[in-house]
Amino acid sequence: MLKTIPILLTSFVLSTLSASEQLVIVLSPELNATVASMQRYEMKNQWVKIGHKIPVILGRSGLGYLRDKMPLKNEGDGRSPAGMFPITSTFGYSEIPNSAMPYYHADEKLICIDDVEDSRYNMFALLDSSTLPKSFEAMRRNDEVYRNGAVIGYNIMGEKGRGSCIFIHLNHSDHRPTSGCTAMDEAPLIELLKWLDPAKKPHILQIPIKDCAEYQKEFAGIECE
Repeated sequence: MLKTIPILLTSFVLSTLSASEQLVIVLSPELNATVASMQRYEMKNQWVKIGHKIPVILGRSGLGYLRDKMPLKNEGDGRSPAGMFPITSTFGYSEIPNSAMPYYHADEKLICIDDVEDSRYNMFALLDSSTLPKSFEAMRRNDEVYRNGAVIGYNIMGEKGRGSCIFIHLNHSDHRPTSGCTAMDEAPLIELLKWLDPAKKPHILQIPIKDCAEYQKEFAGIECE
């Protein structure tokens, strides 16, 4: 049988953004772009920049929305999710956590289920027999892009076909686009993971620059360039 592990339902996932004190903003030049910039912020009297802006790689098809705007993100479409989402946990190959966040040891048994017909869709599970979902992603990969990473709380209700297993992870060696995650070099990724604080309820906002002004009105201090 498979032992299912909650990938998203931690105590801070259901909090509102108004309680968040850490914000990661990924700005893409346009919806179909595969490259973007990432800037960290913390809430003081307003949102204040932390560290430097860094380059990141998006999905091979750019960005897609969960609802309300087109294009919508769907399973297998190669789009990274556009919008605001909690960062719920981190993972890595080491048994020693890479963050203060809830941590998953990505050993040979840890998988993420992307089978849209499976009741465990968009969840981690442990392999402990030959019973497998029709489709899943092994979290211990030969290319080691999951050596360190974080879980983006996208599609937390597991809506079938709307996308699953969305992470922040290491770049591929050739810096090619991802299948729908957000990728970056290792040094800034480690810095990001160590900065994340579950008490500050970190969120990530991924948007094309054209959408930024509407968020800037609500989140004073963020930059749109």
